[in-house]
Amino acid sequence: MFEIGDLVDDRYRIINTLGHGGMAQVYRAHDQHLDREVALKALRPHLTDADQERFRREIKALARLSHPGIVSIYDLGRGEHVYFALELVEGGPITNLGPLEADLEPLTNFLKAAISVTEALAFVHHHGMVHRDLTPRNILMTTQGQPKVMDFGLVQLAETSRQLTRTGFTLGTPHYMAPEQATGNPIGAHTDLYALGAVLYRTVTGIAPFEAENDQAVLYQHVYGDLEPPHIINPAVPLELSRLIESLLAKDPQQRPASSYRVTEALRALLAQVERSSTQQRLAGPGQLGVFAHGPINPKLLKPAWQIKLPQGPQWPAAITAAEGFLLLGLSSEELAVLRPVDGSIQSRFRVDDEVNSAVVYQDQRLYFVSRGGQLYSLKWPSGEPNWTDSQAQAVGIIPFANSLLVSTSKGLERRSTDNNLSWCYDTENSAVTAPTVHDSQACFVTRGGWLHSVDVKTGKGRFKLELGAVAAQIAAKNHILLLPERSGDLHAFDIHKHEVMWTYDLEGQIWASPLAWQNYVYAVSWANVLHCLSLQSGDDIWKYALDAQVTAAPIIASGILYVATEAGEIIAFDARSGQLLFKDRATLSPVQTSPLVLNGSLIVAAIDGTVRSYH
Repeated sequence: MFEIGDLVDDRYRIINTLGHGGMAQVYRAHDQHLDREVALKALRPHLTDADQERFRREIKALARLSHPGIVSIYDLGRGEHVYFALELVEGGPITNLGPLEADLEPLTNFLKAAISVTEALAFVHHHGMVHRDLTPRNILMTTQGQPKVMDFGLVQLAETSRQLTRTGFTLGTPHYMAPEQATGNPIGAHTDLYALGAVLYRTVTGIAPFEAENDQAVLYQHVYGDLEPPHIINPAVPLELSRLIESLLAKDPQQRPASSYRVTEALRALLAQVERSSTQQRLAGPGQLGVFAHGPINPKLLKPAWQIKLPQGPQWPAAITAAEGFLLLGLSSEELAVLRPVDGSIQSRFRVDDEVNSAVVYQDQRLYFVSRGGQLYSLKWPSGEPNWTDSQAQAVGIIPFANSLLVSTSKGLERRSTDNNLSWCYDTENSAVTAPTVHDSQACFVTRGGWLHSVDVKTGKGRFKLELGAVAAQIAAKNHILLLPERSGDLHAFDIHKHEVMWTYDLEGQIWASPLAWQNYVYAVSWANVLHCLSLQSGDDIWKYALDAQVTAAPIIASGILYVATEAGEIIAFDARSGQLLFKDRATLSPVQTSPLVLNGSLIVAAIDGTVRSYH
């Protein structure tokens, strides 16, 4: 085959080897005619005429397919070497998007990628083809996050290549092979859907649907084995997504979705649901990242839309949340206010026995929240009728996770069902001071005295402990990194796999506002009145901005815009990448201590004196 430095057909300079298979070698090459890098797939010279014909069929199949989700073919070698040049895709396999986390950014990235793949498959199937060997290595991601289906060397041309369906012909990869393919039965589009289900299963859970000692044992499991649902292996997988993947992996092709188009529509519905749910708890998800799906596109055009005055407002560490499009505010005046976002008028007011000390969580037609005295409440939505109350909970913070509740308490951490039945309890010597943050199947929280505890969310068993200084702000987690804000001003990035500190940044003031993580950035602000944008990986400065007042409320991000509310009652918007100031207004004369919210293109701010203001 080719050597590094070889010039193929006076056009392609071989740079290095990318991979190899049974019948072909793949190289990175420089196209000297168009001055770009390409992938060069060359047929091994010792293969038979039949293998060469199958290789040529791959080239022709690829050449006929023009779709954003399918790798592009550029050129066909016509000299002594049998090869073709194709688009170079360098973002790694689609499985790099997993194992899945329950926060907005990883969920939407995964769902958008899965939608693109199903659209590409629908295109392939519409042209009478079956891919036949859909695996993670054949679904690669571009550096911009676009998946590309590739490697049609085993493609079946449904109308003209009937020989490929003969009994016993089982080309494919065992871990992703449909039962009918493993048993030599006729294949079709439904076979690709099974393989897609296996790839998605591997992506969201980190493991293949079936594992065994050898290929034949794996194939046996595909035909006869019982599948463990993805959400059981990884609780971060939404139940609806888990069920969709299970349906793709049905043994009987008739029980799988009817087409790739149907799968696409189901994934789009899931994406819309995930985006809506980001407003239903403080900081948008269990990783406490503060990233919301949608917000005003051009904050420079924001104008006050309405303003109302409640008896009292929400106080730190609460936040504005939403339920089915309505605003939820837990107030220090011992009530929960439900507002219409169009004009701020009061939809409902629910009385409780104490100050509401947390963001109100909406899940499955119920509202959950914690009072200052540690009571845990569940109200029916939308009536506000009590569902249950636990006056002995001694709760500190609450987040919904995997159709259950994670509650930090004066005794440690608990996982409860939505009907308040205890699943497990993790005890600590000191009271929790933060709500839990969930990442990588771990629930992390801080206790009085500065101890960080990591607990397995499925079993309730401790994983590790770490001693910090005193902590007030909520911790955040992304890409296996915990962002740990000591109240004294140090922000630590801690690798939860290596159990080591990656970097520390001194914010030079007390930290009460939770740090945020978005893409490859970290946003942090202390009472030194400077907003910092740092590199998530290194902690290096990207940009900073001097504020006029202290910040207690955690900032939020929506549509690439960073929103910060201050103790002086200001609301400020920045371009999250560049730090450019886009908007600034004095929303109220009273301090804002709770995170703002973006909802239906509006920005809502609530101050501790009860002033609630909307911008649109």
